[in-house]
Amino acid sequence: QKNKINNFRSLAKKVNLPLLELNIIAESISKGGGNLKIVGGSARDIVLKKKISSDPDLVSDLMIQDIIKCLRKDNIKYAKTGFKYGCITIFINNILFEITSLRRDIEQDGRWTKIKHTKDWLEDALRRDFSINAIYCDLNGNIFDPLLGIKDLKNKKVKFIGDCNKRIEEDYLRILRFFRFSLIYS
Repeated sequence: QKNKINNFRSLAKKVNLPLLELNIIAESISKGGGNLKIVGGSARDIVLKKKISSDPDLVSDLMIQDIIKCLRKDNIKYAKTGFKYGCITIFINNILFEITSLRRDIEQDGRWTKIKHTKDWLEDALRRDFSINAIYCDLNGNIFDPLLGIKDLKNKKVKFIGDCNKRIEEDYLRILRFFRFSLIYS
């Protein structure tokens, strides 16, 4: 499902989304032929028009090695915080941004999983825990919501993606996340 947030730039300022820094990252990734989207909590906050509650999580369709090449060319600082999981942390103006490559989980082992990179945004969405965490927003306010997380937000539902028993067995921390999100959004 695709939507567009009207007046995205003014909303971004209102909810404290660090657009200047996000544009620096997006421009760097774009030079390498990639796309950048905000995902998870910050995307949820934008949709709900709430103050951004955490450092924005980002996702790109470039492989993490290619993201690093882009950042190096533009002298953008980063750390390989979760490199083997396709994740790094970017530092700009004292703001942290976690960025991951699009990926799918191929073998779960509690909190740690083996991943495979993908170019498919839907595949990335399907690996996430809840539909409300599979909402993506680009820097023009275009929303990609393949699992209808916005509908679930409006209906005050926290829904697992896929079979909830299986998703909990993959990572028992999801039980706590379910209760936390239910308290906030239900």
